[in-house]
Formats: sequence, C-alpha cells, structure tokens
Amino acid sequence: MESMFEDDISILTQEALGPSEVWLDAPGDPSLGGDMCSASHFALITAYGDIKERLGGLERENATLRRRLKVYEIKYPLINDFGEEHGFSLYEIKDGSLLEMEKVSLQQRLNQFQHELQKNKEQEEQLGEMIQAYEKLCVEKSDLETELGEMRALVETHLRQICGLEQQLRQQQGLRDAAFSSPSPPPTPAPPCADLDLHYLALRGGSGLSHGWPGPTASVSELERRRLEEALEAAQGEARGAQLREEQLQAECERLQGELKQLQESRAQDLASNQSERDMAWVKRVGDDQVNLALAYTELTEELGRLRELSALQGRILRTLLQEQARSGGEMGTGSWVRREAGGQLWLPSCVLGPRLPGCLAFPRWVLPPPVARR
Repeated sequence: MESMFEDDISILTQEALGPSEVWLDAPGDPSLGGDMCSASHFALITAYGDIKERLGGLERENATLRRRLKVYEIKYPLINDFGEEHGFSLYEIKDGSLLEMEKVSLQQRLNQFQHELQKNKEQEEQLGEMIQAYEKLCVEKSDLETELGEMRALVETHLRQICGLEQQLRQQQGLRDAAFSSPSPPPTPAPPCADLDLHYLALRGGSGLSHGWPGPTASVSELERRRLEEALEAAQGEARGAQLREEQLQAECERLQGELKQLQESRAQDLASNQSERDMAWVKRVGDDQVNLALAYTELTEELGRLRELSALQGRILRTLLQEQARSGGEMGTGSWVRREAGGQLWLPSCVLGPRLPGCLAFPRWVLPPPVARR
C-alpha cells in the first residue's frame, strides 16, 4: 500500500550506498572514531526504523477502519435535508465504542420489535375473535331471516284459509237465504267476517220462529256453524301468534344489526389507532437512527483530524531537524547522510543524536512521535 506520509524516509546502511559512495561524517582515522560512528549510525537506524514501524501500523489501522467504514456506508447511508444520500468519506474511521453503542441500540430495537410483534399477535387474536363473533351473528341473522320467511309463508297460508272459510260461510248464507226466502221480513245483508256468529244466530232464531223448520236441520246447521267458528278462531289465533313471532324476529334482527354496526365501528377505530401508533414509532426510530449516525460521523471526523495532526507533527519535527542542520552548517559537528524514499539525500547533524559516546545507542525522546491513544 502506498504511503500517505510524504516525509517517511528509509535509512540506508553503508552497503546500500554503493561502492563509490562513502559516509561524509566518516572519521579520518578509523582507529579513533569507528566505535562512535557505528554507535551513532545504529541509533539513527533504530530510531527511524521505529518511526517507520509506527507509521506502517497507523496505515494498517487506517486501512482497516476505512474498510469498516465503507461497510457501514453501504449499510446505513445518511440522508441530508434535501433528500440526497451522503456517504462517508474514504478516510472516516469507526470507533470500537461506537460499534458497541450501535450493538446496544440494535439490541434495543430488536427487543422493541419483539414486543410489537407480541402486541400485534394479541391484536390479531382479538381481531380473530371479533371476526368469529361477526360470522356467528351473520349465521344467526340468516337463520332468523329464514325463520321469518317461513313464518310469513305460514301467515299467508292462514290468511288464505281464513279467506276460504269466509267464502264458504257466504255461500252457505246465500243458500240459506234462497231456501228461506218469504215476503215477511227482508233478508238481513251479509255482515263482515267479524260478525258472522251474530248473523248466524239471528238468522237461525228468526227462521225457526217464522217457518218452523224441523229439529234435525237446525242441529246440522248448528254443528257446521260451530265447526267453522272453531276453525276460524284457530286460524285467527295462529295468525296472531305468527304476527307476534314476526315482531319478535324483527326486533331480534334489529338488535343484531346494531351489534354488528358497533363491532364494525370498533374494529375500524382499532385499526386506525394501531396504524397511527405504528407510524409514530417508525418516525421515532428513523429519527434516532439519523441522530446516531450523525454522532458517529462527527466522532469519526474528529479522530481523523487527530491522526492528520499527528502525521503533520511528525513531518514538522523532521523539517525542523533539516532547518537546524542547514542553519548550523558545520558548526554542530559531524552528522550522517540518509536517503529519502522520494529521492535525494538528507543530512542529519550529530547534534540531533547527542554526544557521541561509546556504547550510547539511545535516540533522543523528543524526536520520536508521541504514541497514538487507542480506545
């Protein structure tokens, strides 16, 4: 992977310079300064090797965080105020604590979804019970309508029987009037169906006194009249019972229709309230997700800024060393030539390395970059 730091350099050993190149700070007498030169050179190599390892580790961490951030960019795209999706930058970093917070948030959402699922199951059970009650009421209503139709047919049958009996009574009255016609009193007109018994009693009494019909004819007429009266009373009683039953069935049908209307209204209200609650919960969840993603984006940008400041600080340290070497010239003593990866050579004065004492292999602490705080 290409390095993102321009000031990253590599330390070359004496063998890497080639046969024609020599170290400029090499002492004139090898027997006097060999140990000091090798110690300073080894300390410089060790220090910059440590710097390169740290920079490589930072690059690897940045690459890992960028890959993780790319995954979250695909899974959770941000939507701005204008309705446009905004993806994360390539250099944004995802923190471990944010992942833990998102895990907790997802667990809470999962629990909330399970609770809503349980609530929806209960509502479905209640709705199923209401539907069963509605179907039962519909079946009862159809049964009552069928029974009402049967009762109406029975009433019509009884009415036809009553009309037939009245017609028979009128025919018998006409025959009786024709048989007992005389000039004395005029025949009595045929009364309505309700006064048939009084008419027959009056007719029987008058005719018996005027004409003196024998007993057997009167007894036969009386038995037939009683039979017809009993049949008429039975038919009228059945008609009244059928009418009463019809009124009861109509009242029951109206009551069932009212209950059915109430059930339909309550069902519509329950569906409307459940839909509004689900809409509000969805809006709230979307808002919480947007806030969490915005916070994660802010923290990632802050962490990226800190890493950039760290890399800039390391570059400034190296440039400061170069400027001090340029100002001091040869006054600060001997130094070491190093070669940069981008090309060219670099002179580091020996004052940066401290006094050249035998066995002193430590590099000054202020040259090394500060450690990166990890969470």
